[in-house]
Amino acid sequence: MDLLASLLFSLSITGPICVILLLGIWLKRLGLLPEPFTESASRLVFQVTLPALLFLSILGTNFATMPSPWFIGYGLLATVASYLVLELLAGHFIGEQRLRGIFVQGSFRGNSAIIGLAYVQNAYGHEGLGAAALYVGAVTVLYNILAVITLTRSLGGAAGIRPILLGIIKNPLIIAIVAALPFSLLGIKMPQLLLTTGGYFANMTLPLALLCTGASLSLGALRGGAALTGWASVMRLCLIPAVFTLGAALLGFSHLELGILFLISATPTAAASYVMTRAMGGDSVLAANIIATTTLGSLVTTSLGATLMNYLGLMY
Repeated sequence: MDLLASLLFSLSITGPICVILLLGIWLKRLGLLPEPFTESASRLVFQVTLPALLFLSILGTNFATMPSPWFIGYGLLATVASYLVLELLAGHFIGEQRLRGIFVQGSFRGNSAIIGLAYVQNAYGHEGLGAAALYVGAVTVLYNILAVITLTRSLGGAAGIRPILLGIIKNPLIIAIVAALPFSLLGIKMPQLLLTTGGYFANMTLPLALLCTGASLSLGALRGGAALTGWASVMRLCLIPAVFTLGAALLGFSHLELGILFLISATPTAAASYVMTRAMGGDSVLAANIIATTTLGSLVTTSLGATLMNYLGLMY
């Protein structure tokens, strides 16, 4: 495939997201996206519109075209393996214990539910979105468990199994996916009124979430911790996507599965990592630095990666 065509394909994935993120930054400076609105809108996305999007994506999914369970299993095992390697690296090379968990979380915990789904939707449309929904739901559970473990090990404190299980059970994204499965598997039809109403909410999700992400970026906070921020960004944006995708290619997964895996694993660090770090008394500036750097950097690295994969014929 022509290199220029591959580059245009990759820009069709990342370009709209870049524009909306920059628009979020600009609208915040104009005072149209103040912090209270951004916080409320982010909660609305997490608790209402994103669950609606995932529910309808599962509802309209043809399970004959879904990625295999082995694909989801591979993604989860690869995530656990990357976490363990990062813990070993942090233990050997980061002298200050309280920074280790923040580095580890910032490296493995991707923004799969918002930016990852936006990448997949731009690349594959509704079919890809439905195919990615189960994987995103599964990896979101794993991210939360591993994040609690690494921050507790690093920052101290107790994290029993009960709070983790309650967090998973009450997670709106997990609830939406589990609730949609019986309807999809059994072919149960929902009233058109509910589908149309849910569609209104679902269509709000990615534009609103990306605007809030842009408005939440604090480029002025990029100070201190440059080395750890840089290494976490390299891990998050380069090494993890490359290893995940190469491993999946060697195992013979389909082009759709390779594309979804790359786009989800190439996402920037999740904004939730800042919230969790701050709540547990960690270095929230370092967490914010990693989020800002990876969010902007992913637009470049994902474009380059998608260009290369499309040129090699691995995404279709």
